[in-house]
Amino acid sequence: MTEEEIFARKTLDELNAERPLGDAFFDFDQSLIREDARLVLQKNAEWLRRWTSTRITIEGHCDARGTGEYNLALGERRANAVKEYLASLGLAADRVLVVSKGEESPVCFEEHEGCWQQNRRGHPIITAK
Repeated sequence: MTEEEIFARKTLDELNAERPLGDAFFDFDQSLIREDARLVLQKNAEWLRRWTSTRITIEGHCDARGTGEYNLALGERRANAVKEYLASLGLAADRVLVVSKGEESPVCFEEHEGCWQQNRRGHPIITAK
């Protein structure tokens, strides 16, 4: 089977479980794309250029510090920053939707910087292939 045939047989859930797209992490109270995140997003853009029919949603996440309202706005700024960076790499903006999750979907629940860092992210989800 070709790579294209294998890809065509996979469900969206299977693709997302493989995590071909990495998270972009952010500094506290920031929505600027960090240097380490640029490398991750460049790899994401390469994958997205390979699979031209795919579409993604970028979820903007925050740690639990700050108000719910503030974190929703910050999550949106983070998701938009990821979208804009992918667009700067040549990815069509209409392939990327953004949504803010604020602090509502943490991956780590402890209260220390190492954990909070994991929650400050732009998380890509493949939504169409």
